[in-house]
Amino acid sequence: MRVDIAEHLLGGRPPHRIARELGVELVDVTGIASALGRTGVRLGRRLTLEQRFRSRTRHIHSGHVLWLDRAERGMPVLVHNGRVHSALRVAWSMTRTDKPVGPVTTTCAMPLCVASDHLVDLAALRKVATVLHQLLGPTPLATTAH
Repeated sequence: MRVDIAEHLLGGRPPHRIARELGVELVDVTGIASALGRTGVRLGRRLTLEQRFRSRTRHIHSGHVLWLDRAERGMPVLVHNGRVHSALRVAWSMTRTDKPVGPVTTTCAMPLCVASDHLVDLAALRKVATVLHQLLGPTPLATTAH
């Protein structure tokens, strides 16, 4: 059974939309829905935050994970149990044990990519800035006196 299809079904997404977004045949989606006991009625269980997150994503080429749900001011957000979460922070917490320092942002040029290995926090950005400073010296703007 394809776990990604099952998670989308458990997340309440309609089969036709799942088939379109994942690029699979509708019959494959409805077959899994039947196996899950979901035949026209919503399953009566609550999803975890991670399950809800996975049901709102699609893995695409080059390791990108496309966010399929809401975005506010260009940032992907996830509503779970009435709370709004940063989808980037959820993606971070799903693959790392450390808590992010400051906001979690993406290094990816692809809009709405939530791949965990494309994310950085403030601590990572500071490390990169330190390495760049060691390699290149101070920036031209920092050395000019006005």
